[in-house]
Amino acid sequence: MRRLFALLVMIALAGAAWYYWRYRPADVQEARAALGSVGSKLQATKTAAAVKAALELDRDLNRHPIDVDSGDQEGIVILRGEVPSEDLRVAAERRAAAVPDVGQVRNELRVNPAMPPAEESGRTLGESFDDRALEAKVKMAFSLNRELRGTDLEVRSFRRQVTLAGEVDSPAQRQLAVEVARRTSDVAGVADQIVVRGQAAPAAPTATPVATPAAPPGARSGAATGWNDPFLATL
Repeated sequence: MRRLFALLVMIALAGAAWYYWRYRPADVQEARAALGSVGSKLQATKTAAAVKAALELDRDLNRHPIDVDSGDQEGIVILRGEVPSEDLRVAAERRAAAVPDVGQVRNELRVNPAMPPAEESGRTLGESFDDRALEAKVKMAFSLNRELRGTDLEVRSFRRQVTLAGEVDSPAQRQLAVEVARRTSDVAGVADQIVVRGQAAPAAPTATPVATPAAPPGARSGAATGWNDPFLATL
């Protein structure tokens, strides 16, 4: 009888565990949904960074200010900025569409024939990859701040000097965006070109340098190349 009773208890416990897993509380489901949302954002950021790298490897496209944003749905990327010809606009879309994990490209590039001739960027291939990864990191920092969620901010990096553009709803959001970017690891400085809706655009970017902590004894001098950055390891 004792063995039978113990067996019945074990069956009851197993049934309760299965019932809890099948019909678990809403807060557990919400937590799983939140984790899934973060995973989707990470994947979208990774895909956007891959598209940036592909554009940077194209010598006809890497001289032009093309910004890549991740869309609302996984696998969607948005191209923004200006190029001097329709041929380059189409080439950018084709290059982005060829990147793995890209399901759709929203080409919002503007054709501006009056653009001055593009100059050589002066960056090495490693520096270009570092800048693309840094742009993705700053955008991720924005997406993980509830006060900046939904803002239309553009991030461009040149040798770890980050330029912020786009529109926000208030001066407080603008100040917060600059502070979040300034505190993002590997950012050397921030130039503010953000526009507050309803206000005039700033006459010139306001550069905010970032203090670099002193290196410990024995550490290598010079800026980090970013190749050992854990973020790049996911690309």
